[in-house]
Amino acid sequence: MEAEISALAHCCKELFPLIDLAKSLAEHFKLEPVESTMSVTIHEDNAAALILGNTLPPGYTPRSKFFHLETIWFREEIARRGINLVKVDTKEQLGDIFTKGLTQVTFEYLRKKLLGW
Repeated sequence: MEAEISALAHCCKELFPLIDLAKSLAEHFKLEPVESTMSVTIHEDNAAALILGNTLPPGYTPRSKFFHLETIWFREEIARRGINLVKVDTKEQLGDIFTKGLTQVTFEYLRKKLLGW
């Protein structure tokens, strides 16, 4: 579970500045508000990471209370920015193509989904 929470935190470290950049550009160029047009969804296949990511105020489980603070800071930001954490089936998780040793059949299936073939 800690590895999934850590990966979710790193994803948010990359995502939040992009959201802030889009908002500041919209304000600078007097465009319509970004909140009405920007819909961000993070797909997660670990049920424990989903529960912990959606727990507000930041609560802990007996196991997660020992996680580093760097891995749990994002939970309030997810709720404040209106980001959806969605459960995705493990067999449909496109990120696995980069992080796991897959069989040829699974690799080709995910590759087709990723590339839109």
